[in-house]
Amino acid sequence: MLRRGSGLPSLFVSLFFVVGFASSASADTSQTYVTPKVNGYQIGTIQPNYPTGNFSTAADTARRFCQDQGYGGAQGFTTAIRGSAYTYVVGASGVGPWNTTGNANVTMLETVTCITSDSDVTYTTPMKNGYQVGTIQPNFPTGNFSTASDTARRFCQDLGHIGARSFTISIRGSAYTYIVGTNGVGPWNTTGNANVTMLETITCITQ
Repeated sequence: MLRRGSGLPSLFVSLFFVVGFASSASADTSQTYVTPKVNGYQIGTIQPNYPTGNFSTAADTARRFCQDQGYGGAQGFTTAIRGSAYTYVVGASGVGPWNTTGNANVTMLETVTCITSDSDVTYTTPMKNGYQVGTIQPNFPTGNFSTASDTARRFCQDLGHIGARSFTISIRGSAYTYIVGTNGVGPWNTTGNANVTMLETITCITQ
């Protein structure tokens, strides 16, 4: 429960309650990879065709690719749907080994722009509509919900930032605000559940 301390100006408390506490730092390094490859094959994901499988989204795959190259994260990416041999992450949220296979209707990452930024801002207890942001995924993977990665990116973009460089999570029961829709697209709504993936901190890229 958020309590207003007697020594805090009311404006500061109001801003904290809306978006969470923000701390900033400040030169960016970025690079765009065309036809990004791992283990000799272009990267991709079988999602959203198999949403319940142990696979990472395109956003998580792009972020993992960039972090493997030594960058902080992915600033952006483009995709195309086609049949192809491809390398994907065996695991959700970009965590797990890379593996190569082939499928029809693969979400292929055509370009990935990686970035390392010292110009960023970190939100502690990020809030939307007065409640901390979170997602019911991965507990309901087939529902109309966004991943933690997509939620973090959308949170940052709603505040005018480029995207999310990183975020931290915890699993607990809580009231929370989430995105009604996949891939970070849709309105925000507030509810409560057990075993919610709560976003505890979000670091947004500002430049």
